Amino acid sequence: MSDMAELPTDLDGLLAVARQQAGLSEFGDTEFLKGLSILLDALPREANLNATGKQMVYGGIIRLLTNRLRYAEDVRKHLEILDEKIVKPIIITGLPRTGTSKLQRVMSADPQVQRLDFWKELFPAPFPDEEPGNPQGRIDAALQMETALSENFPGWMARHPMEAEEPDEELHLMEMAFDSIISWLFARTPSFYDYVASSDQRGSYKVTHQMLQYLQWQDGNTEGRPWIMKTPVHLGSMPMLLETFPDAIIVHCHRDPRDVIPSFASLIEEGRKIGSDTVDPVEIGRDVFAYWADQMDRNLQARESLPADRILDIDYLDIVKDVNSVIEKVYAKAGRTLTAESLAAFNNYEGRRPKGYWGTYEYTPEQFGLSLDDIDTRFATYRQQFILK
Repeated sequence: MSDMAELPTDLDGLLAVARQQAGLSEFGDTEFLKGLSILLDALPREANLNATGKQMVYGGIIRLLTNRLRYAEDVRKHLEILDEKIVKPIIITGLPRTGTSKLQRVMSADPQVQRLDFWKELFPAPFPDEEPGNPQGRIDAALQMETALSENFPGWMARHPMEAEEPDEELHLMEMAFDSIISWLFARTPSFYDYVASSDQRGSYKVTHQMLQYLQWQDGNTEGRPWIMKTPVHLGSMPMLLETFPDAIIVHCHRDPRDVIPSFASLIEEGRKIGSDTVDPVEIGRDVFAYWADQMDRNLQARESLPADRILDIDYLDIVKDVNSVIEKVYAKAGRTLTAESLAAFNNYEGRRPKGYWGTYEYTPEQFGLSLDDIDTRFATYRQQFILK
């Protein structure tokens, strides 16, 4: 990666660096340029990035563009990538902080599923000198990021550990379309948020499907092994999710927004503190409250027309108390058998990553300007249907 002072911040400069690093010039589909242009216009005006933030954001954009270039070249050489079938994925969603990460990570320990490890999301495209079947260079690069986060930003890792060789959410693949909310979550850019809110994120779902095909093609032995996916960002885009993955089983995790919204505000505060020295917790509270309330409205409206037999509702407390029993329900819904080998793998993961492994943290709703009464009122329909039942 180039030194921070040398990183470009304009579209042409970023495209040029990505092309230079990849040794390639053709991106193929260029629909992503619209959202990227809007993001690049917003960042210097709105995000108040510090030096670390500029390295993270602009360096991250170069990484995303480089992956796109390498993907386009591999598809040109190997059209069979586009023939890969993503069969019956298990996709976990719900409001954030509802046990979605734990459920994904425990379930992904099963050797009979496909894991979406963080290194795959950061670097879905093989490095130029990589031997087929040996992605260690990509794993090592992701481990460097994990180390940097754990050493410099332990508050973030305590809230949402990003481990190179553990599963994370496909949101990091969706980011490659530049029409996903993730870019706003880490660098506050209201004008880009408005663009995302008014778009259908079709590009995000298209690129996610493409990257799963790409990763599956690299892996080979995938027959009968479903992807275990997860991100709360699917919450407001359920029709698009099922349009993209029509035979998916959706696991919807539920927890009281009274607990969810302040917890997520605490997470985003830590995330934005990595890249900016001017982080306003009350502003964050207002932002995340409005975003998740809007996403839940969309979800409740969409659920009326979604196939009920494809969605499994799960309570957060059940995940906390007995995750294996929850997974048994998920597997039953998906028509899968829970084996002794699977259970042993789940228990092994639980032993390796006990609660608080990456540290503990505290927060209050008040520090983010949040009122529990306001949360109760805004999420009244959801709470009545899923929390207070």
